[in-house]
Amino acid sequence: MSMKKGKSNVPPAMRGQYKRQAEMNEQQKAMMDASRPGEDGFPVFNLFVRTKAKKIWYPCGSFKGDERSAALSKSYSEDGWLSGISKNQLDGGIAGSLYSDLDQLKETVIRAYPQLRKARSDMEFGYRLSYTGLPEDKAKIIHQVDPVENKGPLDGLKNIFK
Repeated sequence: MSMKKGKSNVPPAMRGQYKRQAEMNEQQKAMMDASRPGEDGFPVFNLFVRTKAKKIWYPCGSFKGDERSAALSKSYSEDGWLSGISKNQLDGGIAGSLYSDLDQLKETVIRAYPQLRKARSDMEFGYRLSYTGLPEDKAKIIHQVDPVENKGPLDGLKNIFK
């Protein structure tokens, strides 16, 4: 805690760097907040990418689910007899979302991780489910998905019985 008024106690030559560091800290905090489920109860899907040669997962973003994904996540977290079907439907939904923006996602990943530039065509994607009530062992697993196009209602049935 600082009781000083006015500017921070940083030498004038280092103030630009100090501001950039403060902005980076704010962005990192915002990214961490976005990767955890909020008070609305919707799940958050944290996306990861890796190459087929090197099996190191790199974080590449996250997105929030809706009511349907919340119901599927609840079923999956309770580990009932329909949890496998719920998991397959979650995988299918994420695969369809990835497929729709795959080229843009790959460009963003390559900008963030230049070491993956040579493996543009050999990228594997996965997600980690973050949901309140999800057991800790399931919350640590990164589920690999293949980006595929969901063409119609029959694809939804195919995802159920995968």
